[in-house]
Amino acid sequence: MNNIDFIVLSPGINLNNALLKSKLIKNKKKIITDLDLFYLFNPEAKTIGITGTNGKSTTCKIIHHILKKNGYQVKLGGNIGKPILDILCNSNTIVIIEMSSFQLAYSKFIKPNFGVLLNLSIDHLDWHRNFSDYKNSKFKIFFNQGKFDKAYISSQALIKFFKNEKFHSKLIKVPKKISPNSNKFNEYLNFKPNLQNLNFAYRISRDIGVNHASILKSLRDFKGLKHRYEIFLRKKNISFINDSKATSFKSSEYSLEANKNIYWILGGLPKKGDKIRLTKFQRNINRCYIIGKKTAFFVNQLRNKIKYTVSNNLKSAVINLFKDLKFENGRAVVLFSPASASYDQFKNFEQRGDIFKKLVKLYAK
Repeated sequence: MNNIDFIVLSPGINLNNALLKSKLIKNKKKIITDLDLFYLFNPEAKTIGITGTNGKSTTCKIIHHILKKNGYQVKLGGNIGKPILDILCNSNTIVIIEMSSFQLAYSKFIKPNFGVLLNLSIDHLDWHRNFSDYKNSKFKIFFNQGKFDKAYISSQALIKFFKNEKFHSKLIKVPKKISPNSNKFNEYLNFKPNLQNLNFAYRISRDIGVNHASILKSLRDFKGLKHRYEIFLRKKNISFINDSKATSFKSSEYSLEANKNIYWILGGLPKKGDKIRLTKFQRNINRCYIIGKKTAFFVNQLRNKIKYTVSNNLKSAVINLFKDLKFENGRAVVLFSPASASYDQFKNFEQRGDIFKKLVKLYAK
């Protein structure tokens, strides 16, 4: 590898488990990603880079929707939309890029004009060695920014870390609450995590040049992404929510906090170091239905706290919960928020969510 300038590594590859581990580690300084290639070949492009543990895709989508509605030439890429190297752009294009911690860990040349760190909680510790490495990879989104670039952060703890690292970009503290009534036209945006995502989208859109009234008008017809708190069916007094994208308990917390009388389907492959803390949500949950190959993990977390049924697979869970719903007289919520990865029984979270919706529509008849 002495004659190689760069090694472009797929972000999904863990360096420590790779086939050519010793050679790759020896040449680690040469490793880059597809994001680096985009920045190297498109130095004039104006970019918005978005990372965080939760909410990346939705925030990207909200910003894209607002800018497109207001006449901007805007494209979406990275972990959402087109693969980043398939995007053709010029100096008038704004490219919104969803950046994962896997990509950022190896990247060396990314330099977003607008860098966003939405939030940070324990995740992907099966890939990153520890939380410190995970956090450092996320903060690489700001590493190459200059004084004319902007860094958007909300959490005080993350702001403190940003200041201690002495990055060069201008820090924008995103408030917890934006202008009142900005979400009143859209039910989807009333969900707490989406309000947080909206705060970032609103501030960035304003900084790009979209006025307040135009942002509100744009939000009226915004439709959320599939599998992310997707209210896909209401039957009599029961709402059915597909939150298959929730691959950690932190991701499921918001749905548990936002609803009452919940029939909760969860389970799959739990994230390393994840714990189910139910103190704040216990009263909201009527019964749980545990699926997946790691049922013992979830049983240990729920035992003596919440009534549960071990259903093993999704079809059995849906059948069991419909049997229980026959005795439900009040308003209720069926929540599919697995709080774990999908790969034990499904190809990905999209397939998992689609199967859930299909089963519900079948048995709801």
